[in-house]
Amino acid sequence: MKNKTDFSFDDAINYIMSFSRLGKKVSDLSRVERLLNMIDNPQNSLEFIHIAGTNGKGSVSEMLSEILCDAGVKTGIFTSPYIVEFRDRIRLMGKKIPKNELAKTCCYIKTKLNNLSDEKDFSGFEITMAIALVYFKNSGCDVVVFETGLGGLLDCTNVIQRPLVSVITSISHDHTEILGKTIRKIAEQKAGIIKSGYPAVLSINNPSDAVETVSETAKKKCSELIIPDSSRLEIISARLGDTSFVYKGVPYTLTMSGEHQIINALSAIETAELLKNKFKITVQNIQTGLRKAFVIGRTEILASPLKNDSHYVILDGSHNSGGIAALADLLREIPKPVTAIVGSLKSKNVRDSLPKLFNSVNKIICVDDFTSDTIPKQELCDILNEEYFKRLSVSSSKAIALCGKDTKSEYKKAMSGQYQNTVICGTLYLVSYIKNI
Repeated sequence: MKNKTDFSFDDAINYIMSFSRLGKKVSDLSRVERLLNMIDNPQNSLEFIHIAGTNGKGSVSEMLSEILCDAGVKTGIFTSPYIVEFRDRIRLMGKKIPKNELAKTCCYIKTKLNNLSDEKDFSGFEITMAIALVYFKNSGCDVVVFETGLGGLLDCTNVIQRPLVSVITSISHDHTEILGKTIRKIAEQKAGIIKSGYPAVLSINNPSDAVETVSETAKKKCSELIIPDSSRLEIISARLGDTSFVYKGVPYTLTMSGEHQIINALSAIETAELLKNKFKITVQNIQTGLRKAFVIGRTEILASPLKNDSHYVILDGSHNSGGIAALADLLREIPKPVTAIVGSLKSKNVRDSLPKLFNSVNKIICVDDFTSDTIPKQELCDILNEEYFKRLSVSSSKAIALCGKDTKSEYKKAMSGQYQNTVICGTLYLVSYIKNI
């Protein structure tokens, strides 16, 4: 192996990518516990806000990070996946982990694992999380905003035992082959991050089965469960580029658009309220943090009349039923016609999610060349047209979905205004491809 001075950032990325995405199948947390034991359990020297959910966890993570940073709290944030660059996943006070720090920390972990016969049983996510924890410990973080990767109960981030707060955002169907096919089963996995005696926050507007399941778990664990008070919410505007509201008499504005982001903001506000004495968080810190929070590819406006363009181009990473439904609500205010440039992965249930666009767009252009393991564009067209004709109340021979040329060409058409108004969505991998063009 190269010595520490020779181990580069590229070496570190290649090492992380040499592990599979999920690693060997797990039934408990013993594997990640073993990994962390080998690097002296950095998590035991840190404090956490732990966040799980199907949709919204990335937005809530960014909101809380911005609130804490504005309050002068030394804050680390660990999220997934990255959109533009790998280091986006590990940040301290809003700044990415330096390349030399990532290389040095990765080299340290590689040295610890080097003689293991089962080294490749670990997942790339576990290795990345270990790097983040060591970096945050060495940096003297006051708190880490810690986003789960998949689920909660068996997610490797759940190795932490004493979170300051556990936050559960919107729960809907996604990763059903791993988490379960019902909302109750999925909610059981998400609620697995709640720890005995530590408070939890649950987003409003969740399905009743999800609320019941999370409430039952909190009660069993003697954990105070806080659900924002929707009766004290007044939505002023939830439009593209103009989202504002009043909660408990305090006005807030968001950079991220839509009613679903207001729901996320309420969870961030209630979490900050729980921590305000510990970290001396003020109302002004919360207002500023919410206004500054932004996540790439969450209803990101690339072009719009608000930006002195003549048309809208919106980039959104929604890839499941709940996310697409929230996006569709926002798109209804855009002047027609609206074209959607869409791609998806073979692992996703597109019949359940993408048809939610039908009432908000006039045409769908299918693409498949932005990453590996995508649904072939002709197959995606066939699925969407089949679902479209099933839902028509009157007969029509006009299909809604067509095959696009390639992603880059379709993106250029959108930005040049050849499509009057455009949304690009279906998967974060498509968002990543567009952001890197």
